[in-house]
Amino acid sequence: MLRGNALRFTAAPLSMVLLLGACYRYVPAPGGDFDLGAVYRGHLTPDGTERVAPRLGSDVGLFDGRVVTATDTSLLVAMNATMKRSDPRRTLWSGEQLSIPRSAVLTFERRELDRRKTVGALLLSAAGILATGALWLSIKGRVSGSPGGGPDPIPY
Repeated sequence: MLRGNALRFTAAPLSMVLLLGACYRYVPAPGGDFDLGAVYRGHLTPDGTERVAPRLGSDVGLFDGRVVTATDTSLLVAMNATMKRSDPRRTLWSGEQLSIPRSAVLTFERRELDRRKTVGALLLSAAGILATGALWLSIKGRVSGSPGGGPDPIPY
């Protein structure tokens, strides 16, 4: 079991692996077919921004969320986040389900796994963990009194 320093030296790299475990990107989603349960980003039209303002807030330019149901005229979306046109900070939502008219949205993008970036992040994390472990073992060896490169002992 890890304790003390060993826990501290492994907790940070392990946390990074968990945080960087997957990278995503948004790709254009042409057409009107939506995979239920998939995450999409919707870019609102200026008129659409005004139409959804009572539900999403004023000046919202885009939203992210999981599509729950889709009809010809609207989408029921479990909201993840919104972003205003004038403010680059995201407003996080906790999955509230809102109906968004399709006509209010200019374009949709689907979130998908970016394999190249994910593999790169995992390799970088693994290298960081190995380097940290090697450094920790090196420091621990010096502190515990292992021979430090002095003169060779005289054999008897």
